[in-house]
Amino acid sequence: MLLRRLFCRQNSHCLPRTYSNKSQLKPTHGHNQVNSHVLHNHSPVTNTTLLTFPTIPPAAAQPLLIPPPMHPLTTTTSFLLTLFLSLHLTTSLPSNDTGNLSNCNQNFSCGILTNVSYPFTGGLRPSHCGPPEFGLACEDESVTILKANSLSYRVTHLDQTSQTLRLSRSDLYDDGKCTRQFTNTTLDDRIFSLGSSHELYLFYGCKKINDSVMGSDQLPKISRFSCDYHGVTEEGFFSIVYPYGTEYSFPNTFECQTTIRVPIPSTRAQQLFDNESVVGEVLKEGFDVSYSNPYSANCTECYKEHPGGYCGFDTQLGKPICICNDKLCPGMQKSLVFMSLFGEPYWGN
Repeated sequence: MLLRRLFCRQNSHCLPRTYSNKSQLKPTHGHNQVNSHVLHNHSPVTNTTLLTFPTIPPAAAQPLLIPPPMHPLTTTTSFLLTLFLSLHLTTSLPSNDTGNLSNCNQNFSCGILTNVSYPFTGGLRPSHCGPPEFGLACEDESVTILKANSLSYRVTHLDQTSQTLRLSRSDLYDDGKCTRQFTNTTLDDRIFSLGSSHELYLFYGCKKINDSVMGSDQLPKISRFSCDYHGVTEEGFFSIVYPYGTEYSFPNTFECQTTIRVPIPSTRAQQLFDNESVVGEVLKEGFDVSYSNPYSANCTECYKEHPGGYCGFDTQLGKPICICNDKLCPGMQKSLVFMSLFGEPYWGN
């Protein structure tokens, strides 16, 4: 009754309704109307149950606001809404400080590596100057470090013309075959690819190494070694498998705690076969990889549309950006709005 009174106050056309007998149901004004003569069991309606609701005390009663009917957006309204969203996104994108996208004309230099430019960042080149996968760091003013998948690698060679790197695991660089980072050497295959290489298996914390099994012709050549961890000596062994990426099952009779896999150059594999004592030297030398920039096409378009511009990257959006005079190039605000709304990069004006 309270709902009806409030509704009728706002609608003067409401008239009181009367019902001729108790068996007549009130019409239903919802999406699901009930036949007044038939229930689910198809029996005639003989009685009507009157539902009563508790009376709301005046102090607790709140005015009921009935919203006006919704109307489809007109063309003008849609345009204004789109314009508002565009202006809002333009002022909030990209995630980097659009007023200070400086120093992308600088190069990275560290030790024997000099004049390293895009897509790499680090040193004088801030993070907005390239994709995060190419971030470099300089340690002790001479050691270049690349981090990937929780591991650190020393970069001992970098050729931007051939787009090749030589990497060496930092944890195996000084101590050779002994490490406490029991993680396989894995790189993002969208960016890095290994050339011709063998795979070195390193087993740690081994017990009851069976000499007869180790001498079996069914296994690759196996060589023992030991590691001293804080005065505790642990047994281990290594073996070479070809080609890289080939899974090989070793007998569980070795009872080793863990194992890791590291790629080594094919040219060094035979030397290690002949002389197992050079394993530390081989690991220190590292392995070669080729790299490619997944955003190279976007950068080409950036340079074409804005000669003298620099290709950068917004790490929060995960999108490339085009930088002119330490700011987003003209038209890039609209481009970034387009990217945010539709998920595709757009480099035009």
